[in-house]
Parts: sequence; structure tokens; C-alpha cells
Amino acid sequence: MSQLIGYASGYYSKICEHNVLFKEVSCKGKGDSECRYVGKSLNQWEGEVDSELPYYENTTIVQELETAYEKLLEERNNLSRSVSIHKKLTEELINGNNLQSMADVVYQTTQKPIIIEDAAFHQLAYAGLTHERFEEVKSDVPSFLEEKKHINSFYQTSKRSSVNHQRLMAPIILEKKVFGYCSFVYDKKNEEPSEVDQLILERVATVCSLYMLNEKNSFEATERMKGHFLEQIIYGHFSSSKQEILKRGTYVNLNLERPYYIVALEYNNQHNHSKEELFFHEEVMERVLQYFKNCSHVLIGQRNGNIIFLIQKDFLKESINHLCDTLIGFLTKCFPMHTFKMGISSLTKDIQLASEFYDEAITALQMATSFNEVTHFEDLGVVGILIHSNNKKAIKQKAKQLLGTLYEQKDDHVEFIKTLYVFLSNGGNLEKTMDKLSLSMSGLRYRIKKIESLLGQDLRNPEFGYHLFITLQALVVEGEIKIE
Repeated sequence: MSQLIGYASGYYSKICEHNVLFKEVSCKGKGDSECRYVGKSLNQWEGEVDSELPYYENTTIVQELETAYEKLLEERNNLSRSVSIHKKLTEELINGNNLQSMADVVYQTTQKPIIIEDAAFHQLAYAGLTHERFEEVKSDVPSFLEEKKHINSFYQTSKRSSVNHQRLMAPIILEKKVFGYCSFVYDKKNEEPSEVDQLILERVATVCSLYMLNEKNSFEATERMKGHFLEQIIYGHFSSSKQEILKRGTYVNLNLERPYYIVALEYNNQHNHSKEELFFHEEVMERVLQYFKNCSHVLIGQRNGNIIFLIQKDFLKESINHLCDTLIGFLTKCFPMHTFKMGISSLTKDIQLASEFYDEAITALQMATSFNEVTHFEDLGVVGILIHSNNKKAIKQKAKQLLGTLYEQKDDHVEFIKTLYVFLSNGGNLEKTMDKLSLSMSGLRYRIKKIESLLGQDLRNPEFGYHLFITLQALVVEGEIKIE
């Protein structure tokens, strides 16, 4: 039918010596009773067929070829330009230059301001922007972070508009994860991204991915070597030669004659499948390594399912407890469904005693609870000495004497034991104990009275409470009771 319409329009236009257009108004193919079309002079259609007029324009084959050639030429030039930039960036990568050098090359070649950022939009490099302009652009980052929570388009090249600028953003993808972004920055009012901009930017992102992969592999290889070295120190493989330890320490830029702490980190395991458990452990380890990425005074290793640290005191900006609290806060934010605990050894200078101080860290770790996530061995006082005496028989005997039924039937009195521990650890303060256990005051008072009845003692008696708390701590370390 469309061919007949075209034939009729051409025939009648020739006969009438002015433009006549035919239009189909019904068709059997659409379910109408008949096929019918209407022809009118162009001015009589009153704009009804304007959308169809381009089909009647007399374009020569030469004009069409010229248009196609111009498009092909433009595509070839765009491809040649992007390949040239890709070649220059590859040379930068081969020569061992950094991201800032690559950003400079891109700007010099394209005259497009560029920013390279990590996944959290922290600046890694930029070129073509004054410091003042960069600060304006940077002030828009919170809006991107908020937007990123709700959409997945950050995983592909896209245009982003904000208050102070607009950008074309390409993700830097590594191991199926977004590690950062490359962005061309535009004046919001005057300039729009072009197709060639996207082509170039995606090639820049690819080279940045290769750079980050190389950096990641190099960093992880170094950390694995340092972790193995720490494990060898703890296992006492260098016990016969302190000089050998110190010499190997220089290989990782560590002076192991400085005072240090041994710290142990434990996380709860919610995975029953071994593959999921291994995957999660690798994720935690990766986060920890990234957290200490710029800290040359830390050795990080693994032992018995825990992550172990050797942290030198001289380089700490805050106390060791503050560092551990901050790390747990960071990990909890990364893995909100998991809990973390840390134990800290005493301070020492003798690297050959690392194994003993590792034991202290593990002892402190066993004392850490969800109420007190970080425990320092020195804070254990008499408990630490009691435990390290390895006199388990004496501990159990003392427990039976002081706790009586609570200890002998501990599986039936889990909540009473937990309440007693938290009550004593908070110095008998009812309000603090109530908050820690999420109990009502009447519920807590009931438990305290019940415990005193079972013990036959007043918990307000300071001497009895002191001995009771030390015994409970020892039982926790020995694994006789659990306080979660």
C-alpha cells in the first residue's frame, strides 16, 4: 500500500503541476473493512502530513554518499584520536608513571578537565582545574554519594549533573568491582559531552584499571610476605638468632628494636559453608590491609582464624586502645551484620618474646565481649597472672567454692551468669547494667535477688564481689563460661 501511495502522489503531482500527497486512511491489514487512501494538495492537508514530507524530498545518491562519507570520516578521526590517547597512556603505564601523570597527558591531549577518584570519590589525581575550581567540584561529591546508594548506573558510563558542575563519568572496574571513576568535567551551562568524549574516557578508565590492578597485586604480594614474616616471628622460627629477625625486618622497612604491641582480632562467623567463610575472611583481610595501607609500622598476619598485628608504639598518633576502637568501628561499618573483638598484649621491646606476648593478646581477646570489644592484657591485673600460671584445677576449685550452683549447673543459669558478670564489671551500677543487658529495672532487681539467693551472699560486699569477678574472668578465658 505504501508503494501505491508513493506512486499516486508522484503521478498526480506531475499531472496537477503542484505537490499532491496521498495518505492511507484505512487498511484491511489492520482489520478495516477495506483499503482506502485520500489525496489532497499539500496546502489542503493543513499540516496533517508534515511528518511524512521528508520521505518525498529529492535527495540524490551523491548527496547521500557525501553525508555517509562525512560520518565515516568523523568516526575514523574519533577512533584515531582515542587510540592515540590510549597509546600514550599505555606508555605512561609501562614507564611506571602514576595516575597524576596520566591525568596530565589526557588533559594536554583533549583540553578536557579530568578527575580520577576512588570508589568513595576521594581524589586520586586531577588536571585542567584550578585549585578553587576543584574545590567547587569537590563540594558536589556528597550528592553523588547519596545518589549512589539508590541507583546502579554508576556501574556504567553516565552523565551526572550537580550544583556546581556536570561530568561524564566512567567507572574503573577491577575484578567485577568498581574501584573508582574517571570523569571529564564540564561547565554546566555551555558544554555537553560528545560521543568521542565517552570513547576516550572509557579508554582512560581501562588503563586506570590496569594501573590499579598492578598496584593491588604489588601491595598484596608485599603484605603476604610481611604476614608470613610475622607468623614466623610468633611461631619462634628465629628464636636462635635475634639478628636474623632484625635483618629481615629491614627488608620490610621495619626497625624491630622499637617497642611494640601484639594485637589479635576476632570476628563472629555466621557462615556455615566453608567457601562463604573463606570468602568473608578474605574480605575482612582486604579491608584491614586497606585500612593500614599507609602504615609502614604495622605487620599483619593470621593465626588460628584470627588476624594478628604487630604495631609499633612510636608511630601511634593516639593510644593503642584508640586505634583498636577506631578499627572496630571501621569494620563494623563495612560489615554491619558481624561483630568484632580485639585483645592487646603488654608493651615490649624484645622481638624474640613475640610468641609470649601473642599469648597475652589471645588471653585479652578471650576476655573481650560485645559489651567491651577491646581488652588490654594489662587491664586484667591479677586475672592475667592467674591464667598464665596455667593452674586450671585451682581456678575450677575456686569457681565451685564461690559460685556453687551457678557454676555446677552453668548451662541452666546462662542468663544469671551473664547478668552477674555485667553487674560486677560495671561496679554494681544498676543503671549501667540495665542498659547493657537491655533489661527493665524491675527485671534486673529480680535477677540480682535470685543470684544472691543462689550464692548465699550479698553482691554489695566489695571483697566477695572482687574475688567473684576475678574468678568469672578466669572462667571466661578458660572457656568454662561464655559472655556474649
